[in-house]
Amino acid sequence: MAEIRGTTADEFEQVAEVFEANFEDHGEVGAGFAAYLDGEKVVDLTGGIADSSGNPYDSQVLQMVFSTTKGATAMCAHLLVERGELDLDTPVAQYWPEFATNDKADIPVRWVLSHRSGLIDTDEPLTLEQALDWDTVTTALAASTPAWTPGTAHGYHAITFGWLVGEIVRRVSGVGIGEFFAAEFADPLGLEFWIGLPDDQRSRVASLIPMGGTLAGEDPPPMMAAEEGDGSTNAPSHLIEMLETFLGPDNLAAKALTAPGGAFARASRCGTNRVCVRHRSLRPTV
Repeated sequence: MAEIRGTTADEFEQVAEVFEANFEDHGEVGAGFAAYLDGEKVVDLTGGIADSSGNPYDSQVLQMVFSTTKGATAMCAHLLVERGELDLDTPVAQYWPEFATNDKADIPVRWVLSHRSGLIDTDEPLTLEQALDWDTVTTALAASTPAWTPGTAHGYHAITFGWLVGEIVRRVSGVGIGEFFAAEFADPLGLEFWIGLPDDQRSRVASLIPMGGTLAGEDPPPMMAAEEGDGSTNAPSHLIEMLETFLGPDNLAAKALTAPGGAFARASRCGTNRVCVRHRSLRPTV
């Protein structure tokens, strides 16, 4: 039985019961949950383990938050709007001149923030190492053609959103998105939230478990087995296979999820804590 730690206000005791049931009935491994009411913390719970060594999933554990970082990145852009340094209806190319190629010269900042630019991937295939380099990816995005006529449709920019908005923030502010977020939000508010995790914080990051994997057992899950170099496939690859089965090859959903340039569809070992955190540090956050 998982150890549950923390407290709840009296009227929120049922939250603790549901939290514990998630471990007992649904196979939760490690989790944390907090809730505030009128500025007061009324729920503060952690439970389970953070890795295969059995270290507790407690208040010191850092968790990758994936696409939640889109919100943090958008906050940075909107702060620049609030200050009058960025205009939502101005073409991206005014701030990022290289962007004005292949029918993208008139795309306003607003369309990038609202997933209407059509730039869900790069035209150029990229390796995993290339995808881990900010300038390589932004250069490739600037040279790419939208997957649909910009402004005519919405489509989730699952991976490219961070580079697109982050580069706009960098061009306007003069600093990278991670540095900007830290200076304007994380540091002033005392948040342990990074876009680009510092090396000295890596040991605090909870292990990732792919779909169908576990932290224990004879067969290590791909996200951990990759550290041994055994060539295990990762969860994103399985997801892409499923999408192609149902939606056909070259569907836009698979294209968006394996951006940039298909790097994460071809990578068989994108699963160690080190690689995944580095990968995510370019756009998402721990």
